[in-house]
Amino acid sequence: MVARFLESLYAQTVWPSEMVFCDASDDDSTFAVVQSAERKWEGAAVSWRYEKADRVGLAPQRNQAVASSSQPYVWFLDDDVLLEPRCLECMHAVVSADASIGGATATITNQGYQPPGRWATLLMRLFERGRVRETYAASCVGPCCTFMPDNSNNIPPVMAAEWLIGCCSLYRKSALPVPAVPDHFEGGGFGEDLAASLSVGRMHRLVHVRDARCFHDSQGGEHKSSLRRTAEQGVRNRHYIMTRIMGKDSVRDHLDFALLHLFYVGALALKGTAPGRFLPVLTGYVQGFGKLLLRTL
Repeated sequence: MVARFLESLYAQTVWPSEMVFCDASDDDSTFAVVQSAERKWEGAAVSWRYEKADRVGLAPQRNQAVASSSQPYVWFLDDDVLLEPRCLECMHAVVSADASIGGATATITNQGYQPPGRWATLLMRLFERGRVRETYAASCVGPCCTFMPDNSNNIPPVMAAEWLIGCCSLYRKSALPVPAVPDHFEGGGFGEDLAASLSVGRMHRLVHVRDARCFHDSQGGEHKSSLRRTAEQGVRNRHYIMTRIMGKDSVRDHLDFALLHLFYVGALALKGTAPGRFLPVLTGYVQGFGKLLLRTL
């Protein structure tokens, strides 16, 4: 997987000046792949830095890599991303040309925007006190309900975004908070990309760049193997983002938060989700809310 990613990075029309790898592997297999790729780039004006993770987890590993970087722009990438050749060129051209832009996100060719259905649209309007949107693409609504950017070709080259996708986003480093990602987010860091981009979006514009394209070959890593744990993590991290980053902490906001998760549970039930998937998610939600309640008592 890492080798495929590095091949797509090598094929970029412009290369990053610096690459930082923060590896949490148990063995040296990733290091061997990185060393092999570095030899291919020999002679290029690219600085390579390989580090073993001080702490395992997407959030602390991202923070470690950002702290080690020395360039004015930080490109967040996952190792399961396959980049189209002009991805970095297109994002960098947009961000570097306008100091008001704090970050840009790519088009994920295989994970595009899906308009909300009838009931979901009514829920979004309830969250936004009756607001009617033409599109929800790249939006963050109410208690952290997010929608992917539009991956079609019939949109403007640069679109406003309310959040940026963690697997392929370019930030102006000076716009990122310190630490860049909430450091206590565990495992896969559910919502880490939302937390970082919403923090940047307080003072800077966020954009989606249509022609910066990549394929996200998302893999079910160990941190995603437990549906119960992922669901519980989602509740706690989403609540942290809503209250600490978005500043939504009223009674109405908490009711919206509970309603969103009830909607998720109802949607799973109506889809006829198998008990082996439905029950762990339901249990995770209950445990997540239980921990939030115990913390406030």
